[in-house]
Amino acid sequence: MSTQPVPEALNPDIRKRDIVVEADGETLEKMLKMGHVRGFTVMCDEGERVGGNDTAPSPLAYFTIGIGF
Repeated sequence: MSTQPVPEALNPDIRKRDIVVEADGETLEKMLKMGHVRGFTVMCDEGERVGGNDTAPSPLAYFTIGIGF
């Protein structure tokens, strides 16, 4: 039986960890935004009642689901 090494982030012997997240964002039109992080692209928009086109989740929706994860 082979054992796999413990990932660095889960190694209890490591007492200090640096966490770095780099992201870029740009406004496309009205309230529509595009963001890039770790090779992923995400879009966010606001609903029509606040000036957006409702074409993607709002920033608050992303924040809310992030708490759930």
